[in-house]
Amino acid sequence: MESLETALKLAAASKPAEHIRNVCLVAHVDHGKTSFADSLVSANAVISSRMAGKLRYMDSREDEQTRGITMKSSGISLLCEPLLINLIDSPGHVDFSGEVTSALILSDIALLLVDVIEGICSQTEALIRQVIRNGQVMILVINKIDRLRVELKMSSSEAYQHMARLIEGVNSCISQVLGGIVLEDDTWGNIEEAEAKLHFDPAKGNVIFSSALHSYAFGCEDFATLAAEKMKVEKSILLPAMFGDFWIDSTGTIRDSAAAKNKATMFERIVLEPLWKLHDLGLVDNDVTSLSEAAKKLGFTLKSRRANEAFDELMRSWLPLPKASFRAVARAPNVRSTFETQHRLDHLTGHRLDHPLRPFVLGCDSTQITIVFVVKLLQTEDKSLNSRRAICRILSGTLRKGDKLYVLQQHGSSEVTSTKIDRISILRGRDTIPTDTVTSGMVCAIDAEILLQNTTLCSESDYPCLKIGSQTGEALVRVSVSTQQLDDMDELREKLKLLALLDTSLKVMELENGELAMVTAGEVHLQKCIKDLNDLGLVDLDVSEPIVPFMETVIEDVNLSAPQITEQETDCRIREALHIKLRIAPLGSTVIEFLDKNAILLSAIRRGEADQTEIDDFQKKLTLICTESLPTLKGTWWYRKPKDLIETMIERIWAFGPDRARSNILFNNVESYDRDLIWRKTEFGVRRYDQALVGGFELFCNSGPLCNEIMHGVAVIVEEWTVDEEDGAIGGQMMSAMKATCSAAAKKLALRLVAAMYKCTVTTASQALGKVHAVLSQRKSKVLSEDINEATNLFEVVSLMPVVESFSFCDQLRKFTSGMASAQLQFSHWQVIDEDPYWTPTTLEEVEEFGLKGDSPNHARGYMDAVRRRKGLPTEDLIVESAEKQRNLKKNK
Repeated sequence: MESLETALKLAAASKPAEHIRNVCLVAHVDHGKTSFADSLVSANAVISSRMAGKLRYMDSREDEQTRGITMKSSGISLLCEPLLINLIDSPGHVDFSGEVTSALILSDIALLLVDVIEGICSQTEALIRQVIRNGQVMILVINKIDRLRVELKMSSSEAYQHMARLIEGVNSCISQVLGGIVLEDDTWGNIEEAEAKLHFDPAKGNVIFSSALHSYAFGCEDFATLAAEKMKVEKSILLPAMFGDFWIDSTGTIRDSAAAKNKATMFERIVLEPLWKLHDLGLVDNDVTSLSEAAKKLGFTLKSRRANEAFDELMRSWLPLPKASFRAVARAPNVRSTFETQHRLDHLTGHRLDHPLRPFVLGCDSTQITIVFVVKLLQTEDKSLNSRRAICRILSGTLRKGDKLYVLQQHGSSEVTSTKIDRISILRGRDTIPTDTVTSGMVCAIDAEILLQNTTLCSESDYPCLKIGSQTGEALVRVSVSTQQLDDMDELREKLKLLALLDTSLKVMELENGELAMVTAGEVHLQKCIKDLNDLGLVDLDVSEPIVPFMETVIEDVNLSAPQITEQETDCRIREALHIKLRIAPLGSTVIEFLDKNAILLSAIRRGEADQTEIDDFQKKLTLICTESLPTLKGTWWYRKPKDLIETMIERIWAFGPDRARSNILFNNVESYDRDLIWRKTEFGVRRYDQALVGGFELFCNSGPLCNEIMHGVAVIVEEWTVDEEDGAIGGQMMSAMKATCSAAAKKLALRLVAAMYKCTVTTASQALGKVHAVLSQRKSKVLSEDINEATNLFEVVSLMPVVESFSFCDQLRKFTSGMASAQLQFSHWQVIDEDPYWTPTTLEEVEEFGLKGDSPNHARGYMDAVRRRKGLPTEDLIVESAEKQRNLKKNK
């Protein structure tokens, strides 16, 4: 082991960029990433090859081992001469998408694992989209192929057809993703060329067939080499025909149209038939004697006496998983050539072709200036060191222990901060190996006093930083956390700050009432965060029931006439000192979607930090979208408004919503009221009390009229505003008057709640299908589709479920179906709840159908009242329904 550590240190300090590969494993949950990683790790004798696929070495947390899922990314450096491979295992559960993003930032090559039976799942599609956008090279690993024979009893022909359809499905998914990206970004050029480059074809060597549990894997060329020797044919002739509609006639000639002529394909004859015989002997018939004889023909002598162990031993020796994987990785781009792809480098430099660090990143030269990109903070066990630890990537130069590096700031910032590298460590799964020097291209851990995620460290101070947008899961589930001992609250506050630094998907807030709150990506993520706090020494914690946020909005009402819409104007007068007249209007789904997509730019515009070119481009796009979509909103003030009026309104936007509620707009429609534009400064400047009016608008956006939740997709149009600037008392009343006026105006429209929705995919046996639908209906889910997977004969039920209804759903599902169903929940979108929370029966038909009090449950009203009760707001709950029927009972009755 010491010699291996010494070799790793030497390689980390001196390997040329051409011999370094950074690889990450990505897949849907339970598709076999960590088991696959075990076999790769065993290649360096870190664990026994017999335990590969079973130990889950990269899952170092106790709850990861207990649940059987990965919750955090972990890395290990492996030597496979002449290559040095930095391998990162990432989680598959959607709650930990921030960890997946970190793994992809660090790596250039993505091994995409797909369960051969489950096929393409929701997370698989999301990962393909993310990998393509990041510009990484993908290698497809079709995992668990042993299940096709052992569990499903497929013949070689059926198995080939199944795998061929799976590869076609993945390629189709790639084409769909590319089509969407090209529509958004016209810099991708020819879509056919991009498809040809990204599509998977086993004959090209970018597809690996594997069984991580049994630690074997192969590519088409493994069997092409064996067949070429036996048939006395050139391997180069055989390889293109190894996977496809090709067959071999009696003369040894390769021909096509195997399916039309009812012939076994080359893949079936050369690959699957001998493979299936070995599976039958070792895993079905348990015939050790016959398996040993078959092994001798292949040139191996088996030592194991049990059939399943002998099978594993043979497959590890004959088709070792690390060999096939490392061969595919060796063909992929190295740490220098990966940035020759435009989209890979654009992702780092923010699409700036003139970025000063661009040539250094492209060169990846160990003799140039040192550039270190800090990706993810880690927890350190050594409390004596007053420093933080982080996983980083060396993009240029050589990093040495004791180096002084500068923390690069945004372009134009004059602030200069430096930090000293206290320690450098080579990643080793659960452990690390201290070293003194690492070269460009390496992924390693560093300790320093000043470290923040997604920051750039450089040996020179006069450069702007690199940019990578961190994609994390939507933070939806909030809990209040407190300790039983008040003296421990300060310690809890510090530990929560530390946890928020280590986990980017976690948000920590201190509420107005002094409570500490955690906002997590989901139920599993919440449980992980509580376990992390326990590990940090905080055991006696009081955790509140989970709280899920809603949003409020106004919608179009097609039944309104033009005079009714005109009457929606709302006035507010305070003596002769203040007069506000305004109206509320919905913005429509197209505009809301555009604003949500540009949330980061909107924040920069509010803070005055956005580049003028970006602002001008955003204004043009917003004007185009608004002029096309707003006049089509029937039943609103926008309906059939002329194009030039809307263009003027966009030019005179007063403010966008606050950071929590960016998709709201305050319009200045006051005649002859000129002020600074949000797009650029003018000669008018900002008027007195102007900001107070904007402050009132922001208060309204943060606290809607239904239940004080944030507003979403609302336009506030100020028609008149006069204020006596000499009246000193009016300044304190301005904000509350504006907020109250906006709330009163909103109540004149159709108010609705907006709920966060999960896409829920349930996999179940046919006998439990009825119970699955019963559980889904209890959770107010809307079923979108119900299909049967022909490979597994299991039903897949896809539905939309409100996040607020999702707690303990998976436990309830397992209980009701006796473990025959499992579910995957993934945040989908925010959806308007169609029900009016204030609806009551009015017409005779409605009274006959729903009863005088509306006996059918109004879910929107239920959600609204629950939030109001939680916030201490008044509700219309009836505490006593029939007072005259109440009576005291005697004790003997």
